[in-house]
Amino acid sequence: MTSIGAVIRRLSGWNELSWDKKRAIVAVLLSLFPISLPKLLRLFGSDKQFDHGHRYGGTYARLFKKYRYKAPNILEIGILGGSSLLAWRAYFPFGRIIGCDIVDKSNLSAPGIKIYKLDQSSQVDLENLVEREGEFHIIIDDGSDLCEHQIFSFNKLFDSVADGGTYIIEDIQTSYWNGKVGSATWDGAHIDNPAFANTCVGYFLRLATYLNYAEFTSMQNVDMEMMHRAQTIRTIEFEHNLIIIHKGANRDPSNLVGGGLKT
Repeated sequence: MTSIGAVIRRLSGWNELSWDKKRAIVAVLLSLFPISLPKLLRLFGSDKQFDHGHRYGGTYARLFKKYRYKAPNILEIGILGGSSLLAWRAYFPFGRIIGCDIVDKSNLSAPGIKIYKLDQSSQVDLENLVEREGEFHIIIDDGSDLCEHQIFSFNKLFDSVADGGTYIIEDIQTSYWNGKVGSATWDGAHIDNPAFANTCVGYFLRLATYLNYAEFTSMQNVDMEMMHRAQTIRTIEFEHNLIIIHKGANRDPSNLVGGGLKT
């Protein structure tokens, strides 16, 4: 049997292609095979799955399997060298992959992969993206990892997530980091600091309390913006370095509190 490598080498003009284009072709070919998502992430060198770092692959396989042979729109903010985009391309043979980065990385565009230069802290940039690309089934925020940007991007993009879709924020360890850690300066806080409430983790812990808004017996000091947001969220998951928000109507009434608050 002829190996995939042999077939690739015989492609017209293969030797003239850039390394990025060669990898994109490999991703398309691998989409013909039922390779697990953790293996694809490892194969393409993504930092989302490796022995001494993040191990998101198993969680992503669980979340994304329902879309594997459908045609989901997938948005990733922050794409580094494009390794994860190739893994998505190989895993979702019929998917549309959209990658955004604050640095111009148009060289990573390929069949099924579209690239935008975008600042995730810019309302105009995010609105323009949604206007051009419409609804997303999966959004992954792997951008600046600053809490301020993580919260801002979520609030600007979550309405564009399809019903039943998923919004994921990676690298939330920065919520616990204040000041210089590694080579960057972060806007997190220690958990005993009141400022922790304003970190990404702190924000979503507060939002999680609003998922049961129908059980509130008083509207005193209720954050109406959070309550209205909670009406569009079915569940929020917290994992090591991940927050996962599932889009869906959340309007079930209380079985005791006067039929639930009127909203």
